[in-house]
Amino acid sequence: MKHYQHNIAGPGPRPDGVDRILSELGGRIADVSLRTTRTAVTTMLFPPEIVDAEMPAIARRSFPLVLASLRTGSTPGENELAMLRDRAAQRAREGVPLTLLLHIWQHGFQEFFEESGCIANTDETKALTWIGRAIMRLQEIFLAEMVTAYQGEQETLTEERSGAVPLIARLLLLGQDPRADAERLNIALAECYDVLAVRLGSVADDGRDAEAREVAERRRLHRMLALLRTGGGPATLSMLDRIGGYVLVPRSLDAARSAERLDRFVAALESAAGSAITAAVVEDIPIGGVTAAARQADEVLDLVRALDRSPGLYRLSDVFMAHQLSRPGPGVDHLVAGVEPVLSHDELRTTLQTYFDCDLDRQRTARRLGVHPNTVNNRLNRIAEISPHSPFTLAGITALSAALTVERLRSTGPPDQS
Repeated sequence: MKHYQHNIAGPGPRPDGVDRILSELGGRIADVSLRTTRTAVTTMLFPPEIVDAEMPAIARRSFPLVLASLRTGSTPGENELAMLRDRAAQRAREGVPLTLLLHIWQHGFQEFFEESGCIANTDETKALTWIGRAIMRLQEIFLAEMVTAYQGEQETLTEERSGAVPLIARLLLLGQDPRADAERLNIALAECYDVLAVRLGSVADDGRDAEAREVAERRRLHRMLALLRTGGGPATLSMLDRIGGYVLVPRSLDAARSAERLDRFVAALESAAGSAITAAVVEDIPIGGVTAAARQADEVLDLVRALDRSPGLYRLSDVFMAHQLSRPGPGVDHLVAGVEPVLSHDELRTTLQTYFDCDLDRQRTARRLGVHPNTVNNRLNRIAEISPHSPFTLAGITALSAALTVERLRSTGPPDQS
């Protein structure tokens, strides 16, 4: 949000009559809305159902914001301006010309002032002047916000249609030199990137059919791409579809700030998506290393999902043991073979996994399983009997936990080793 002067009417006291005029104006919002949207221009360019129903409905929702600001004499809040920006972006997506949008709003503010003049008494000239000055200031704010949102949305749409950003991202991910194409497409490259592999959660079902969900997924993708569009400097590159993909974030010179920025970035991306996001990142990668970094980020993301971790941003350090255990070898095979009697026994395996999930707390384990604590003790003792590793020693706990991890990874399929 831009910084606007809080007092929209400027210095000086509020004249008598302002509140009376605005109070009566509030009862005429429906008529003002209808006159605003039904002009010679709109009736010529839009079908009757748009002019007679949709546009007046939008005006009836928008004009109370103007009236509220006039009553308080203050700038609209961020939530109100966000609604205005969303409307402008929607009009851009629908292909409504910006000049027409500006015409409607300028005509609306004119109608507001003229209706105020019809209400004002002959001795309320100062009140009418105050309202006129405030309306002009609000018009400046509203139109600035709308133009910025409209043009930003148009830039996003142009990028989506041209495919320039995905092209450069694809070249980097394939290990090809993108510099000539980036220069031709006027896309600034960074020296190093943080490489993210991203997986999107499901959109809210709400009883929608497959076609409606597909539309919701497309809209979600569009919101994310709008967030990724940068206003200057090296571009954030992405190759995303409706379920996920890759994002290449230009690396900050300050490593500590870059890590914090990544956390905020993923949170913002999740907010734009309106659904959970699971992402894995490999940081500070030069252009020539993006291909290998993307492969590693994919492996980390696969591990996180196989281990049923909660959504969020992950690094190799978060799953390093599982990453190593996912590699085939005689040591891993020997470990799993020794614990096979436990792994093949559903009740014992579930008890052991729950025991580890509860940080070795037998009381919590019993509550989660819905059994008596003595039952948990008996099962753990049985595991110690049939396995070479005891769940009561540090070495045994380490080995059993590793075996469970390997078994889970194998059941979901190992990460791509190519």
